Amino acid sequence: MNPRAAGDVAGAERGGALRPVAADADDELRLALTRARRVTEDQPEPFRSLAFSAVLTYLLKEGAAPAHASQPPEVAASKSLPSTEIPVAEYLAQRRLDSHPDRVLAIAYYHYHRHGGQGVTTRDLVEGYTRSRTRRPQNFPDVIASCVRKGYLVDGGRRDGMKTWVITASGEAHVQQDM
Repeated sequence: MNPRAAGDVAGAERGGALRPVAADADDELRLALTRARRVTEDQPEPFRSLAFSAVLTYLLKEGAAPAHASQPPEVAASKSLPSTEIPVAEYLAQRRLDSHPDRVLAIAYYHYHRHGGQGVTTRDLVEGYTRSRTRRPQNFPDVIASCVRKGYLVDGGRRDGMKTWVITASGEAHVQQDM
């Protein structure tokens, strides 16, 4: 007996109503598993399994209550996603960016979507600031830590010897709805 069937039987024995599981829920789980695996793949054991568990839990909680769930489907669909097909300077100029954490988050969003889900490095952030001719923060680690504390970025392992950060679902929602 497969686990899903076992759970359905158990629910029926307790007198609970059986709820159909939507196919898109399975897709969300697969997406969360894939993303958690990708984010933690560069971590050494035993940290990899701990990080995977924490990231997967975070992603599943984020997926449980999407930011646009309270809006009617036609309103949520009508909001256009920020285009990443333009140069980063133009992309940043189009956003309402009042602070360094917002700029860092916007560059992380741009980089994530422009480079196929790759995490952003400090070098990528400096390049985004340079191309947009915006004054850089004096302390990048502090700004990045601020974004991590808010749940907008998570550790993405290493690329080219540099630490990367990956934008989270709540970070993407913040860029799409608030900027």
